[in-house]
Amino acid sequence: MISPETFTNVIKKLPLGICVLDTRFHILYWNDFFTARLALTEDATGKSILDLFPEQAVFLKKKLNSAVVLNNSSFSYWEHRPHIFQFNSSRPITGEETLMFQNLEIVPLDVEQGEVRTLCLILQDVTEQASYLQAQKNLSAQLELQYQEQALLLKQLKTTQSQLLHADKMASIGQLAAGMAHEINNPLGFINSNLQSLDDYMNKIIKALDFSDKLLNKVDDKIILKLKEDFFNRVQVDFVKEDAPALLQECLEGIGRVSTIIKNLKVFSHVDNTSWQSCDLREIIDSTLSMLSNELKYKVNLHLNYAATDPFIQCQPVQINQVLLNILNNSVQAMVEKGDIWIDLLQQEQVLSLIVKDNGAGIPADVLPKVFEPFFTTKDVGAGSGLGLSMAYSVIQQHQGQISLQSEVGIGTTIRIDFPFAANFSFSAVSSATAEEGV
Repeated sequence: MISPETFTNVIKKLPLGICVLDTRFHILYWNDFFTARLALTEDATGKSILDLFPEQAVFLKKKLNSAVVLNNSSFSYWEHRPHIFQFNSSRPITGEETLMFQNLEIVPLDVEQGEVRTLCLILQDVTEQASYLQAQKNLSAQLELQYQEQALLLKQLKTTQSQLLHADKMASIGQLAAGMAHEINNPLGFINSNLQSLDDYMNKIIKALDFSDKLLNKVDDKIILKLKEDFFNRVQVDFVKEDAPALLQECLEGIGRVSTIIKNLKVFSHVDNTSWQSCDLREIIDSTLSMLSNELKYKVNLHLNYAATDPFIQCQPVQINQVLLNILNNSVQAMVEKGDIWIDLLQQEQVLSLIVKDNGAGIPADVLPKVFEPFFTTKDVGAGSGLGLSMAYSVIQQHQGQISLQSEVGIGTTIRIDFPFAANFSFSAVSSATAEEGV
């Protein structure tokens, strides 16, 4: 049997954070996992964990209160909130220092007569697992992108570059995505409707509780009033009245976000988008950004400026989506660390100008004349086909527009695309170009 001292040393040296708190959230004990990562000059015992971590105080207080009130464990996983505490961790294999990805569990520790006395906060470093999953996701995205580029290249070698831009694969994916979006919309609709009803019911129940509370308070019977007070305290009526509407609102907000994603997915990949049509360029930009949300979320500060009052162009939306995807992917890949992307939509005389600017690594001056050439790339072997900007150039020409690029090493890159307004678009020019290509 091990001694208490040995057991204490084991807890102290565990490769995960252990922190014991009272119900006022004052620290009773924490192990070396915390002390090794905080530059404290004095013992933290007795201090409020909310004061030590003010940036996380609101989130921590909600989780801790939930564990105390409900007498049940409270969890937070890295997929939803990656960095609760701003601790560093060494990345596996490379040893690179990065923010620690964490799983958090708050467990009621000492419970007397149903009342929580102490809490145990358990913090697990899952940086290795998160890094592996993110690497797998990035690899899958790269493989998918390479697969699409190879499919486009094969079509170009067989026929012409214009036929490459009309890949049947995009239509197949569009049909599948549109069907999935439709199927998801059905359950999403009744979930949203039910949540709206629940929100209404909850408001009525809260009003009924408030009304009954007022009535009971007018009764001149101390026994009834005491019974009411004891029951309300036991079932935590005040906490439920405060927390339940907030939980329902979070659910409704989540449903709204899912609905927006589904809408953007349908806009992005709808099968009808292979035809020429008048489109709001703002919607095309938004749908493209939605598809790239995971890539942009942690690496890019996005700045949007839709100043144009007449943002409609005649286009094939799938192709414009693909152009924006290539441009934005290039901007993200050019950033060593977190950077900024500015997207401006301006109306100038007879053209609608889309300007995408980043503060990434930039392109050397001797390379700039070659950026629109097919198969030219500055990326490592296997990292790119060199078709992205050449495809963009061809698509924009087909749409009777102009594309230009300016870049400076260490400053960033700006790409400007000028489209004719929908009213100024010439379908006869498209027909002539198609006939000349033999498509």
